[in-house]
Amino acid sequence: MSAGGMDPDYMLRDLQRFQVALELSDEQTLLVEQFLRDYDESFREASDASRESVGNSFSSMRGNEDSPEQQRTDELRARSRELREKLDSANSLGDEEGMKELQAKLQSEMESIRDEMREARTEQWQSPERQSAFEDVALLLQDQLRLKRKMRIEFESDLVVILSEDQQLLWPPLERQIIRDRLLPRGRLSGETIDVMSFVDQQEYTDETLITLLPVLEEWDISVTPALTARDEHMIENQGSLMTAMRTMDMTSGLDVMKAQARHAENVRDISDTAIENIVLLLSPEDGEVFNAFAKERSYPRIYRPTRTDRAYKAAMELEGLEEDILQAINELYAALQDEMIYANQRILEATHRWESQEQLDRMARFAERMTGGSSERAASPIQEAEEGKRVIEDNYLEQLRMLLTEEQIEALGGLKKREARGEGNQRGAGGGGREGGRGGFEGGREEFMKRFDADGDGTISESERNAIRDHFRNGGGNSGGGQGSGGGGRP
Repeated sequence: MSAGGMDPDYMLRDLQRFQVALELSDEQTLLVEQFLRDYDESFREASDASRESVGNSFSSMRGNEDSPEQQRTDELRARSRELREKLDSANSLGDEEGMKELQAKLQSEMESIRDEMREARTEQWQSPERQSAFEDVALLLQDQLRLKRKMRIEFESDLVVILSEDQQLLWPPLERQIIRDRLLPRGRLSGETIDVMSFVDQQEYTDETLITLLPVLEEWDISVTPALTARDEHMIENQGSLMTAMRTMDMTSGLDVMKAQARHAENVRDISDTAIENIVLLLSPEDGEVFNAFAKERSYPRIYRPTRTDRAYKAAMELEGLEEDILQAINELYAALQDEMIYANQRILEATHRWESQEQLDRMARFAERMTGGSSERAASPIQEAEEGKRVIEDNYLEQLRMLLTEEQIEALGGLKKREARGEGNQRGAGGGGREGGRGGFEGGREEFMKRFDADGDGTISESERNAIRDHFRNGGGNSGGGQGSGGGGRP
């Protein structure tokens, strides 16, 4: 269920947390245990009933497999498969006589079937049965979410009543921690689900360092908790509006709700990012660099986790019997790679911050258009373009590593296979951004590299040509590095 309506706010296993954090007496512990049992029993009963009702409503949406509407859909799908097979056969025959006309005819028939399928899908979506089921689900969701909030407030009121004045002072920080534990994992944006306090706990800092960081952690605690609550309450309050928008395919009102929800999500993410930046500033340069890398990799793993090229270079440095000058060349290329990655990763991070929530909204809009019989092409993704730029850099550095190693050494590293080839146009567009993407080590990237060392012009590097590459590095040719990649950078 959306907005966590089927997930309880409290569970029986929370008893020990209450007991320790609030310093409960034995008598108070028994009372809290009974509160939790009553809450658990009531919540289970309500959520089970809601889950069953929602399931029945969704089942009614699917309709009868023998209905005329479903039979029509099945027939269209069968015709589409048949035409696709005929079109594949016609395409395989190439330019044989009559094939162009046949291909055009089949393409026209395929487009007609697509139009019929869109029309059928729209009719099914807007059928009275499905509209009624959507109304039922929307009401059930709203009722369950309101009941959940009511039960949480009642439990917390009962809890506070039995606490002494000193214990009541301990309740707000515990309440904030419980809210964070409950709501942080529900984030959908990169960097939205992180627990900054947990990051610090994992570093094993001295008491003196922790005291220095305490103001930042307290500010994060006080700021992120209401931001999480606002994000959750906005979805609860607008669940009915969102379901109505889905039912009526009112894209404007539905997108307005989701845009506001995205702003709440971005606020949570930005609060945590700011806290991490402030922690890095308060730490020593060495500790700050370590914590920054740790936090980035866990906040944005798709961007900052080690890449296969990174692992390949580290493994190459550990090869037995590696010549000293080749090892030096690998070290220089690896340093250049890391410089390039700073810029490439920063470019992806900026695109993620700018476009991730918008791309989620775009997916919702495309879904709504399909359900109403329309269609739209997927817009180019700035995030994917930035990621492709990074892949181009990695592939170039992986190729240069291959050139420095013997066939036996390459085999020892698993072959250093490149990814499947991508379109040249795609690579050129992705590696841009105002700089020569992925050209570290040798000016001009792979093309210039091959021009210089592929003496026989066969498109591959032979053993003698590989020796020429090694001579190039022995004579200091590897010092060109990747200096042009030193720009950018994330948090300090």
